[in-house]
Amino acid sequence: MKLSVSRSILFLAAGLAVAACDSPPPPPPPAPPPALPDPTSAAAPEEELEAPEVAYSYTPVGKRDPFKSIFENAPQSSEKLQELQKFQLDQLKIVAIITGRATPYAMVEDPSGKGHTLTRGKLIGKNFGRVASINPDCVVVKEEYRDYTGRKVTNELSMCLPKPEVAKID
Repeated sequence: MKLSVSRSILFLAAGLAVAACDSPPPPPPPAPPPALPDPTSAAAPEEELEAPEVAYSYTPVGKRDPFKSIFENAPQSSEKLQELQKFQLDQLKIVAIITGRATPYAMVEDPSGKGHTLTRGKLIGKNFGRVASINPDCVVVKEEYRDYTGRKVTNELSMCLPKPEVAKID
């Protein structure tokens, strides 16, 4: 008895599953557009055949040039990059700073171990930064560029000497 009830439930579930799979037929395809009459066969006035003139004209006033470089100090093709412009600022390491003179100097070391002398105004880094000031413990570099809206943005970065290790005596 129990077996016949479970079989009838199984057949009922299978019948509902098959009934649920039926879907309505797809809608009929749209009718093709009506064919346009041949202008040579119909005698239409000449004014109706002419297309209306477009009254739009482009004006670049107030719009930025999408092909203009956003970097203000981008080098021209004839300019050659200086040696320190081949490295990012975080690749360079401050080794020494000399102040107390009319012209302060700083020395940086590139990743290959070669030393370079910095003074105010020297170009440094791939983003056309300039050495703005040389302080007793840091060198300040300013990168100026224009963002996508055309506003001038100044990014000021400091490259500082490493802190001296304090000797611990046990």
